[in-house]
Amino acid sequence: MIRDRPLARRHLGLGLRPGLAAALSVAAAALFPYLGSLFDPPILDDGRAALENPLVHGLRNAGRIFANPSGHSGAPSVRGPYRPLTTLSYALNWSVHRGFLPGFHAVNLALHAASSVLVSLLAFRLARAGVPARAGRVSLLAGLLFALHPAHVEAVVTISGRAELLSTLCALLALLLALPGLGSPVHLALSTLVLALGILSEEMAAMTPALFLLVAAGLPSAAGLPAPPGLRRREARRALFRAVGAAVVLCLAVLPYALLGRPSGTTLPRFFPLATPVTHIALTMSRVLFEYLRILVFPSFLGGPFAYADRIPTLSAPTFGFAVATFVWMGVLAAGVLLLRRAPLAGVGLVFVFLALLPVLQIVPLGVLLEERLLYLPSVGFCLLAASALAALLPEPTKDRTPQWSPSAALRAGAVAAVLLALFARTVVRTRDFTSELSFWESELGRAPYDAVVNSNLGMAYVARGEPEKAIPRLEAALAAHPGYWRAWMYLGIARDELAERPASRAAFEEAMRLAPAESDPPRFMARMLRRAGDLDGAISALEKARRSSPEEAVLARELAAALLEAGRPDEARDTLREAIRLDPGDLAAGAELSRLPP
Repeated sequence: MIRDRPLARRHLGLGLRPGLAAALSVAAAALFPYLGSLFDPPILDDGRAALENPLVHGLRNAGRIFANPSGHSGAPSVRGPYRPLTTLSYALNWSVHRGFLPGFHAVNLALHAASSVLVSLLAFRLARAGVPARAGRVSLLAGLLFALHPAHVEAVVTISGRAELLSTLCALLALLLALPGLGSPVHLALSTLVLALGILSEEMAAMTPALFLLVAAGLPSAAGLPAPPGLRRREARRALFRAVGAAVVLCLAVLPYALLGRPSGTTLPRFFPLATPVTHIALTMSRVLFEYLRILVFPSFLGGPFAYADRIPTLSAPTFGFAVATFVWMGVLAAGVLLLRRAPLAGVGLVFVFLALLPVLQIVPLGVLLEERLLYLPSVGFCLLAASALAALLPEPTKDRTPQWSPSAALRAGAVAAVLLALFARTVVRTRDFTSELSFWESELGRAPYDAVVNSNLGMAYVARGEPEKAIPRLEAALAAHPGYWRAWMYLGIARDELAERPASRAAFEEAMRLAPAESDPPRFMARMLRRAGDLDGAISALEKARRSSPEEAVLARELAAALLEAGRPDEARDTLREAIRLDPGDLAAGAELSRLPP
């Protein structure tokens, strides 16, 4: 991709092959802040999506992976969307090292490093068309900014964040292949194939054809076009025809997802209830769009989805905050459109952000209001914009390829270095929030102290740590905020059980089952309490109820078999264990238990 060797060598000032040193620098910057996360435990959706998902436990499940939603191991209310390539990548991990956590995290780090290098390559191609004298510096700075931006922490350190990593990697590679692909059907076909893989990893990659048209319009020479696309002149019409034709071919990448997606049992998650007026959603999402831009430019406040939901209330009428937010993002978007002519690299970067954010603005229902990992692809545009601005601060090289240094030039270079160091420091600090479930929910509590989900999950984290007495106040706070929150009642039952307060535990479980009669978790955990209390018949009855709610969950079958065996019903236990193994052939615990039973 890097053909201008003198320019690249001038930028690097090293004896290494042109571009290699920059790529190594960007990859190292992408890895270094995250090395401490290699041994982090599962957090948030990591268990549901990967470690506890029976589809992941062996490559023999490849066919089932393409026939089921990504969170197949969970109950219907927590199943994920259709992302088979991401799930298949987890299965590849599992086939190599089973549940060894550093293996999962290492793949995420490698994907982040690869994406950062691709951002650098994309920036070089675009800058060579927009600001050729600074192409090398823009390339390096864009890669470093992407590698170090703290908005990426959630996508990189959580195992479930791999969906964004894979999708963005494929989108960037497809874009790099498509830009010169206007004159090469092979390149365009390969780009479409790579993009199809990206869409099967996560849906945001589907915006790549629009991003391609943006580059073709703003920087036509970067797309191999002889003239800007348009309608007035013959050359412009020809360029427009070629660009639109290539974008249409790229749109074919959606077909595999359209043909295979939405398998039985998959439901669209929704943050806004069905009855929410469209005007209320639009008002709220205008504020959300401003917040996404704020995170990119000034990532001081960072948090999980619950912290942002607490920070941005649902709006039913315009407010002063809404007016300010709307004025700002509309002004930024207008500036991006105007810059497409005067400073095309900056304009492409700005409009890139808005285009890539479209899928997460509730045009299609999402289960979250705002989530930092959804910025992974949109942030590419911001890094292009910021790199072009920062590159202008660095001293221009002279004819002998050495920069002209002066006190003011040194001060400007120091400012650039300070920006990169600040991003690095913020990223390292942010990774600490994800070192455990407890650390994450404690950090969220500081940002959303009255949120029912935050208090409830923090309470469960205390229980998992063996401190149920600390959990009770948090769970009571959750129920004070939301008395109908069934998970808080269930977690309260678990905490009371750990404290041997069986009557209170049973009452909490019964309330959870009353509030959520179709959920499998309340009867499942109630069965554990009943087994501890010696009520095996009650435990069996509760587990049978749980299995009726979620018959596809292998863990329920295994726990029912254990209760049946303890109750002296080995024949029923044997049949139930066989069912558990059928649901999850990788369930070694069920296989070992079955082997100990007489035939």
